[in-house]
Amino acid sequence: MSSLTTPSLPNPLMSEVLAVAQPLVQWMIKSGIGYNEFALALKPLFLSMAEQELQALDQKTSDSAISLLSGLHRKDVRAFRQESEQHAQSIQLNRAQWSKPSSANQVFTRWLSSDLPPSLPFQGSQGSFDALAQSVSKDVHPRALLQEMVRLGLVQERGESVHLVKDGFIPDTHQRQARELLSASVADHLAAGVHNIHQSESPKFLEQSVFANELSKESVDQLHALSKRLWERVLKEMVQAASVLCEEDAGCADPHRFRLGLFAFDAPELPSPQKGDPDE
Repeated sequence: MSSLTTPSLPNPLMSEVLAVAQPLVQWMIKSGIGYNEFALALKPLFLSMAEQELQALDQKTSDSAISLLSGLHRKDVRAFRQESEQHAQSIQLNRAQWSKPSSANQVFTRWLSSDLPPSLPFQGSQGSFDALAQSVSKDVHPRALLQEMVRLGLVQERGESVHLVKDGFIPDTHQRQARELLSASVADHLAAGVHNIHQSESPKFLEQSVFANELSKESVDQLHALSKRLWERVLKEMVQAASVLCEEDAGCADPHRFRLGLFAFDAPELPSPQKGDPDE
């Protein structure tokens, strides 16, 4: 007598996951990372995340349990188990390291958020680039910081004065720092959203957005300009508050990190389904 089997249904979450993954896959393809390379790198990550979930549920982290939760074959669990913890720690260390702004970024951000004019003399006891740089770090010489900021296109040096370039800290797209800033910001954004979905009893992170459609290109340009003006205000208040708190909390026993971000994006709208279309 033959037995009937019910075909497995796709996870209803898959459509949302694929929507999040689409720009990531686009980035990988543009960067020369193929499916097989990425799939192999994911195995120890799935293993370590499954271990963490089982530990959070106070369940045994046996090969069978990890295999069932992660979808990995048991032979892969055995093969990658030793390196999974190291793999996960390496990712966490990278995220923590990438989240720390460089001294050049800190000087630029503090300048943007202060009442200092866009042009400063290099030397002087106050109101100078030298004083601004030393307020951020006394371990890096102001001249070295200036050279790095000039290299990044954040400032221009003209004679004895330094001029601020107000386009924001956006390194060249081919530089490693640009990739690290993107990775750290997107990872924290997604982590906040996942936390809010799954941790119903915990305090929620701020994770909101404003959406508008059926706009002309001219209206979108106006909203982009408004976004930049609003961000300048937010940046100034947040940096001023954070600078004071960082100084007060220096050396505290239980240090935490904090990120507040804002992004803007626009794209052409997809045509609405016509009568008779399958998606109607």
